[in-house]
Amino acid sequence: MHRATTMEDNVTPARGELFSLPAGPATLCFDKNEFMKKTFSVDEFLHENRNAGSLEIIRDDLGMYLKVLRSAMIELINQDYADFVDLSANLIGLDQQIAAIGGPLEKLRDEVGQVKSALEASMTEIESCLEQKKVLRAHKKSLQSLGRVQGSLEKLDSMLLGERKDLPIDAILLERAALESIQLQFNIKFCRDFLDARKQRLAQELWSELLARLRGYFLRALEDTDPRELERCLRIYCTLDECRTAEDVFRKEIVAPFMNRVVSESSLQNAPQGLTGIYNQILDFVSMRMKQLCQLTKRNGKVKGYSFIVNSFWTEVERRMETNMSSIFAPGNPDAFYQKYKCTLEFLERIEQIIDDPDDVAQFKAHAQYRSFQVRWNLPVYFQIRFQEIGASIEASCATESATPQLTQSISASQFNVAQFSAALTAISKCWQEGIFLPQLFHRFLKLTLQILARLTVWCGGAFQLQPKQDGTAATPEEQQSARIRFLVALYSDLGNILLKVPSIVNLVAKKSPPGVDQSELEKVIGESGAGFREKRSQLQRLIVQELIANSLPQLRQVSDIPRLYRKTNRELPSRCCPYVEQILAPTDTFRKSYGAMVGEDTMREFLTGVYSHVTVQYYQVIDEVLTSVQKTEESLRRLKNLRDRSATASSTATATAAASTDRTAPSDDDKIRLQLQVDVMHYVRYVEEQATIPRQQVDQLPQLIQLVDDAIKGRPTVAGQ
Repeated sequence: MHRATTMEDNVTPARGELFSLPAGPATLCFDKNEFMKKTFSVDEFLHENRNAGSLEIIRDDLGMYLKVLRSAMIELINQDYADFVDLSANLIGLDQQIAAIGGPLEKLRDEVGQVKSALEASMTEIESCLEQKKVLRAHKKSLQSLGRVQGSLEKLDSMLLGERKDLPIDAILLERAALESIQLQFNIKFCRDFLDARKQRLAQELWSELLARLRGYFLRALEDTDPRELERCLRIYCTLDECRTAEDVFRKEIVAPFMNRVVSESSLQNAPQGLTGIYNQILDFVSMRMKQLCQLTKRNGKVKGYSFIVNSFWTEVERRMETNMSSIFAPGNPDAFYQKYKCTLEFLERIEQIIDDPDDVAQFKAHAQYRSFQVRWNLPVYFQIRFQEIGASIEASCATESATPQLTQSISASQFNVAQFSAALTAISKCWQEGIFLPQLFHRFLKLTLQILARLTVWCGGAFQLQPKQDGTAATPEEQQSARIRFLVALYSDLGNILLKVPSIVNLVAKKSPPGVDQSELEKVIGESGAGFREKRSQLQRLIVQELIANSLPQLRQVSDIPRLYRKTNRELPSRCCPYVEQILAPTDTFRKSYGAMVGEDTMREFLTGVYSHVTVQYYQVIDEVLTSVQKTEESLRRLKNLRDRSATASSTATATAAASTDRTAPSDDDKIRLQLQVDVMHYVRYVEEQATIPRQQVDQLPQLIQLVDDAIKGRPTVAGQ
């Protein structure tokens, strides 16, 4: 096995891809081709051939095949032995042959290096010559340009500074001079190093003279009713690439004098229409003096590259307003500031309408002076003043000293009864009313609205513990309690009303919101305040129920006095309820009659159900205690009587029997007590079901209370002797 593995390792990798293995004896127990597999494994080989024979047979067959392989290897060596000998003989003298070839090759390398050096020297010389030629060509071009500059200077001098200097302005001459001036400026760029100072001064004088003549021609064309002259002048400016110069000339010569007269503090004080009148005069200037300019230079006009509205008109107007009429920016008087700012916004909108191109309007709004003008209007200070005005009113209303206002004589369900709610709604309406709200301050006024609602919510939380004010100097505890209930109900009603006002507040804000504000987001934001009011309303409902419970529970103490009313008193059988039942029901009855129409039947039923559930639980406990006490007392009396009966003589037996018979027919004091409790409970139940219209199943332990008194009547203990 070991020798077979060695054969596979040494022979197969070397020759496996060149020839096939020699054939072995036919009696071999394995396939010889398995040794040629790349994935050959001894373990797999033994596993696959374990059924062919025992390990001894496999070992013998592998030994036989090893001998075959050795014989094949010897034969292969014998066949290639002559080639091995010839190969070693051919390698003799190879070093001398290589050395003989190296000499000529080194000589060839030296010759190639010499040729390369000669070529590099020639290329350097050629590059130097080309550079000299380039310099000469540039000098030649500069000299040619210098000649053209000289010619242009002479032409311009004759046209502008020669005999024509005092002649009237000629449009054709200006056009020729403009074209020649462009040629002059173009050529000067190529010969600036050769141009002496005198010629440079002359070129500058000629340029200034050309602009001066063009300025005069421009001012004359502005006065001409024929727009062709103005168009011609603007084209000359455009040819010279001096559009900004034309705009500057118009600003200084035409716009500035007019604005200096119109835009000033004295004009603002004396103008009949105030700032609006000044803005109208400014806009009239555009329609009177800039009509032709606007028509020629607008986007679809005949001349491009100008923006007289932005660079000439608006620049001067804004500068004059900041320096000569700075009082309009003062926010000290918010009403006046609002009017001036609204008037200014309308003025800017009319300017945008005059521009009448979206790209130009965007350029106008992006102008540095436009942004500076907007910043001068101190909107944060204006809002702070409005914030103090609006916030002071609601804060004064919610202050501690005025937190419990005097309520009206009649509480209404359709309007606010507590002054704080009216003040809050008035403050919210004021935030968005005309004369106060500015679209640029939308988010600040929205935040103020939310602050007002939040302040009202906080006040409601503190108002639950406050006592309402009373007319006069003194009031009984009952009157104070009644006034508190009245105040809490009014507060409860107002919380419901403010919840109904939330959608209208959302609509009011949505109408004033700028484009891009989603109304659903407003509903979500303002709705969070509504959730706070609903929570306060639920708390207030529980508080009112607690107040009514506190007024009703003290009367339950009288139930314990019922046994004293019938023991040893010989009273008649009870036919009506005790006064304490009416006293228990009196607070809820007064509450139902006074506020039922305002809070609604369903809400009133919720109030009363909460009150009666708590009172009934306490009522059940008190009656259960009384019945237990009555039963114990009755049993004690019965035991005592039985003891007396046993000690009596036989002669008195008949008399006792007759007395017992009489006792059976007449109700006892304990029976009267139980019957009185049943009458009281049934009167209580009838009121709950008939007057309050609440089913007995909805009141906690009310069915159990009825069952308790019924069982006391039906299951009363028998009297002695029965």
